[in-house]
Formats: sequence, structure tokens, C-alpha cells
Amino acid sequence: MVSTLISSCKEERKNPISVIEVNVTNQQLLDSLIIYDKDKSWEIKSILRFKESNRVIDTMKILENKFYQIYSFLDGKQGELGELVISPNSEITLFIDEKELFESIDYSGNFKLSNNFLAYSKKYQNLLSEMVRNGIKQEELEILIHEKGELINKKGISLNVVDSLSSYVKLKFDEFSDILKQKNIKYLYKTSIVNKIGNNFFFKDIKNNVKTLKDFKGKYVYIDVWATWCKPCKVEHTFLKQLEEHFSNNNELQIISISTDREYDKWEKYITKNSIKGVQLYSGSNSDFVKFYDIGALPRFIFLDKEGKVISPDEIRPSNSKTLEKLEATVYNNVNKR
Repeated sequence: MVSTLISSCKEERKNPISVIEVNVTNQQLLDSLIIYDKDKSWEIKSILRFKESNRVIDTMKILENKFYQIYSFLDGKQGELGELVISPNSEITLFIDEKELFESIDYSGNFKLSNNFLAYSKKYQNLLSEMVRNGIKQEELEILIHEKGELINKKGISLNVVDSLSSYVKLKFDEFSDILKQKNIKYLYKTSIVNKIGNNFFFKDIKNNVKTLKDFKGKYVYIDVWATWCKPCKVEHTFLKQLEEHFSNNNELQIISISTDREYDKWEKYITKNSIKGVQLYSGSNSDFVKFYDIGALPRFIFLDKEGKVISPDEIRPSNSKTLEKLEATVYNNVNKR
């Protein structure tokens, strides 16, 4: 399909250098854009950094005409911006506004029409993702998906894009929609357990003693759900330690780490070997705790009130600067009211 869309010729050239230029307005937290080749184990084709300038130009060795993936690094977090078409010896310019990342994407140069159509579809995918962040009725989501799908189809017709590109974009949008419907079911469930008792679970500590979250009743509880194999979890642990130090003299908040490793011994050895401090508990991968909170992707953070009720079943991460603000606002405002 891709070869039909762009060109059937994929022969390598002597100097297959393509040029990408990116112009960013309102640049503050946008650190960089990265272009990947997903078909080649996510090989990096270009890293465009904006620390010194909001206009960056880079060259890429492009051997074949196809879709490449573009991601943003905004405030230290990577996010998918969509796809773009690049061919050997092509020149592409991207204009983007940090305040409206998806809405502002505008390509010029080679494949201007194709890349802007891809960005148009991605804009509505992002919009739908944001709309279901806290879960909406499934029937409402179905209507929204249909509406956005129709807008994308009409846009393709107005631009007179080739049938192969139109079919490709429709396929990608349908795949996205199916995944979004499943995510929405999970979002709806998470919303349903807010204000419900969420501390009626039992765990083991590194001495194999049985522990329960009820032991911490009377305190706010910020829970770090992780596993020894999870690299992003370990990145968050640096920030988690900072939170623990910040609240070390406060009796209103308890920070707890709960492992969902399959093997208790592996978790216990990791904790012991690395001399990890704080409240460390083991849940396992198929416990009632995991089922109740529908633990899937890690890391995951949970926030409980003093009665053990769920404030947030999917709390923001320690690396997010707003986390400290939220915890302080909850804990200290409560203290002041007493």
C-alpha cells in the first residue's frame, strides 16, 4: 500500500539525503522532536532539539519512500505526534505551535498534501483520546468516533488524496478506534471505584509477614505500583524518593511501593540487594489488589484518603511537578482545617 501511495521505486541512491526543517512557535517545554523508522526496530532518523533555537534543520539518510513515525519530547515526556511520508532526497518543513501541538501541525515541501492529511487524522485521534480521559458513555463514544471518521473522510475527498492514502488513513483510524473503545471501558471502571473503599487487601513484606493497607488507616496513602522488570518504574523511583524526603516529617501521608512481580523471591532479592528503603510490599501479578484496580501498564500510582477510600485510582506520577502540589494541597489543607 505504501509503495503504491508514494512510489514503486525503492532502489538506494548514492546520496539519499533528505532535509527536515522544523519551526516552533511558543516554544517553552518542547525539548525535541524525534523521527523513527518503526520497520527497522525504531531506528532514529533524526533528533531535532530546540534548546538553542526554535528553528532547527537536520539531514536524514533516507533509503526508501515510506511512512516514518514522529514523536515529541515535551516536559520530559515522549508523546506520539503521528506519521509523515519521507523519500530519498526530499525536503520537508514542519510548522508547529507548542500550545496547540496537534491542531497546529502544518507541513510544506515534498508530500505536503499527504503529510497534512495524516496530521489531520492524528489531530482527531488525539482529540478523542482526550475526551475519554475520564471515561464517557460507550454510546456517546461511538457517535463521536463516527463523526470524526466522517470529517477525516470528507477532508480526504476535498484534498483529492489518492485512494491508497485514504484507505491507509481509514485503516489506522479504525484500529485506533477499536483500541480507544477498550480503553474507555477501563476508564469508566476506574471512575466507578472513586470514593469506594480501596484498602481491603493483603500483602507480604520482605520478611514474609502479612500486611494490609488497613494498617495505614488515618493517613493519606500514595501508592506506587511497580515491578522489578519495569524500567519506567525505576525512573519514577528517583522522584518518589524526593517525595518521601519531602514528607518525611509529616504524619498525615504515607508513601507505599507495591510490587506486582510474579515471583516473590525475585522481588525480595531485588529489594535487599539494592537496599531499598521505605514501605515495600509484595502483591503478585494476579492478586485481588491487581484485579480491583485493574492494574495493567506500569508504573501506576493510586491515592487513598484517610478512610481508605479511593481519591484517584490512576494518580499522576512523581515526576510530574503537579504531584507535589496536589499532595501538599490535600494533606496540609486537611491539617489546617482540624
